[in-house]
Amino acid sequence: MTSHGFETGWRIPGYAELQELGAGAQGRVVLARQVASGDVVAIKYLAAELLGNAQARATFRGEAEMLSRLADPHVARLRGFTETADGAAIIMEAVHGQSLRRLLDERVALAPEAALTVLKGSLLGLAAAHSVGVVHRDYKPTNVMVQDNGQSKLIDFGVAVLAGQGSIVGTPAYMSPEQWQGAPATAATDIYAATCVFFECVVGGRPFQAGTTEAWQAEHTFGTVPLDVLPEPLRPLVLRGMAKDPGQRFQNASEFVHRLEAIATAAYGSDWEQRGWYALGTAVALFTAAFPLTLLGGGAVGGGAVSGGAVATGTTAANAANTVAGTTAAQTTTGAGHAAGGSGVIGKVGGVKGVAGAGTAVTGAIVIAMVLWPSGPTVGGESRGSIRAYFTNPGVLLNQPNMPASESPYMKLDITVSPGRVKPGTQVHVTTRFQARTPQGVKYLPGGTRQCFGEKARRRDLNSGYNYSLGQSPTAVKEGQGQVWFYRTAKSGSARQPNRTGTFVTTTSKTTGESQPYVPGECAFISSWTDTRSFKMPGTDELPPGHYLISPADPPRLMEAERDNTKISLASVGPRTDVSLPKIRVFWD
Repeated sequence: MTSHGFETGWRIPGYAELQELGAGAQGRVVLARQVASGDVVAIKYLAAELLGNAQARATFRGEAEMLSRLADPHVARLRGFTETADGAAIIMEAVHGQSLRRLLDERVALAPEAALTVLKGSLLGLAAAHSVGVVHRDYKPTNVMVQDNGQSKLIDFGVAVLAGQGSIVGTPAYMSPEQWQGAPATAATDIYAATCVFFECVVGGRPFQAGTTEAWQAEHTFGTVPLDVLPEPLRPLVLRGMAKDPGQRFQNASEFVHRLEAIATAAYGSDWEQRGWYALGTAVALFTAAFPLTLLGGGAVGGGAVSGGAVATGTTAANAANTVAGTTAAQTTTGAGHAAGGSGVIGKVGGVKGVAGAGTAVTGAIVIAMVLWPSGPTVGGESRGSIRAYFTNPGVLLNQPNMPASESPYMKLDITVSPGRVKPGTQVHVTTRFQARTPQGVKYLPGGTRQCFGEKARRRDLNSGYNYSLGQSPTAVKEGQGQVWFYRTAKSGSARQPNRTGTFVTTTSKTTGESQPYVPGECAFISSWTDTRSFKMPGTDELPPGHYLISPADPPRLMEAERDNTKISLASVGPRTDVSLPKIRVFWD
């Protein structure tokens, strides 16, 4: 490794590496600048260990050959291919934006117009591939890049084949029934996968859930797609796109696009695509780093994901140290049924108060906490996790009966604990990046169509003031202080919702980077901040050696909901909290 973390070995002459984007058993991808022109590109290198493998070289060469046939604005463009006895590399267009996977992990679900826009762009890219006889075979959110103008491009044709060829290759969550049977790949294979991803974009969760390869195969082969969770206008697209029999799907991607456009225009208006581009571009712009280009997917490079940090700041920070929440200022509502005006959208983290709000979601992927253990117990490492709270029946909370689940308020906490291995007296920092979406000034028509009247609108048919809380309000916390909760667990225990009472430690607390703009394209406040809580580990009499989950809220789940300052049944709003808490190890001094 060099001092910059790049792998040593053969490199293409004439390019200066800027950043390694990812690496795996089959190779690595780097961001590089061509010295002569200054152009920034993405270069995929075949792993040195595979250079002596004739089949690996042929597969890599085949990917470049397939890409050379494609010239379409919805597919990342091939810039060149180099192969020598010392190495092989594919030079690709560097796509400025974020992967669809990253957007879904941050937002969980998209507005119908945005989801339709992504699907249309992907189908156009797939149609271009199919027109030259290439089937992608591994279409998934990781392989779709969303640019900052809202348009998308397909990447990573690492497992693509010529139409008619077959073998069981793909990502289980998105594989068609015929793929599981090893049947030859056709355009219908990609159409099925694209529809699976479309479902995930709209709902926030995949059409099927499974824990083993066998279970995935059974679900895709025999399972029934839960169409009832989709907005009614979109159900025919999913029903046909995910038909078990490939002959019953759309004949080709172009036919799918034509049907999609007709349904989208009828349900969401003639400007649905422009609004979709705007919403997607706004979502990409919320990331502080919009230029890792994930050319990693799961093809020639294998695992690995680019993490380009999202903006994390706050809003009403008076008690921000102990608060993560939203607020549509129900307290400023001027009359029953009126939208609240207010300037703040955040409440508490400890109690994480979501006054009017936070969130888009329906089943969201959970970020798995990672703990780096060395061979011996030494202080160090880092642990990460997340909490995502939202509602499956948000219309009850906002008093908008036509509001789809994908438009739910949400709050998302990305938590980092450093170090991840500690002993008594160790200085520990718990950093929480908070994000929330708080719909305001909005009305939903039958079918789920959103109408936005702005943050200061005063109409009786708009959303009511509302609030909700994550965890319970902390007690005896002074200004500048916070709390962190520890939950004892087994070394291999689940990082999900703890089933026991937590032990808290009082911390110092600092909130930075507060931001809460009202985004018309979202018809919502988009709130963010970073909350840092620091403390010294107490003695082992208080926190005995072992493994612990850590949370800035106790318990880490939705606890109550109010509409127009009146408590309502939490069950009635369909509370969901997806939890994957960071885990640390405490050992003897």
